[in-house]
Amino acid sequence: MKIKVFQINPELDRYSTMFRSHEAAMQLAGQIDPSIYKTVFDGNVDAQDLEDVFAVLNFSQPVGYNGHSLSVSDIVEIEGGGHHYCDTFGFQELKDFDASKVEPINGYRMLVIEPHKEPYEMVIPEGLEPLQQAVGGWIECTYPFDDNTYVVGNEEAKLIGLQGNRRINGQIYAGTILIAGDDGEGGTMDLTDEQIQHYTEMFKTPEEITPEQVQNDIWYAFIGFD
Repeated sequence: MKIKVFQINPELDRYSTMFRSHEAAMQLAGQIDPSIYKTVFDGNVDAQDLEDVFAVLNFSQPVGYNGHSLSVSDIVEIEGGGHHYCDTFGFQELKDFDASKVEPINGYRMLVIEPHKEPYEMVIPEGLEPLQQAVGGWIECTYPFDDNTYVVGNEEAKLIGLQGNRRINGQIYAGTILIAGDDGEGGTMDLTDEQIQHYTEMFKTPEEITPEQVQNDIWYAFIGFD
């Protein structure tokens, strides 16, 4: 399921509606004001309905999630399915919520590849911490392709026993990896539509890689000095 999650920016919450029920927020502010919200997630979750979304965002937050656990006053946008206010019990549908007024994620369009899953597109927030959250640890960047893309992974993935993911140029990558665009000046840029399509097709089929194969792929270079 493709969703976005909006949470209140406390600096803009002049009526103190954060963590308030829908009824209380309406009494305090007279409306659910989209201009005080910011986007904390824009991507896919393994969910069938809003109750599944609530469980996922409280117990196993997905790659790219950059907010607190889903709570009262948060809003979930379901692609093609409207906007839903997380209430004290369940969700309230918002008929006239203008999501164009919500602060978007300041980040980059990347491709996420998890072990045993097909790739999916994600907007990853700018900065080091979101990348570390996405791969579950310290990051390592490699450049195995011929275009202006690079792979972000967990530099300790094999040492800490993360699951084997994909083979790229004969090397096993373990744990979640991201494919990102390189702007040629030491920074990151959005992947293009063509790159998203190309790498989605390239890595569409998950690979079965055993823990033994992952461990056997660890190598060290010893250099002697005379």
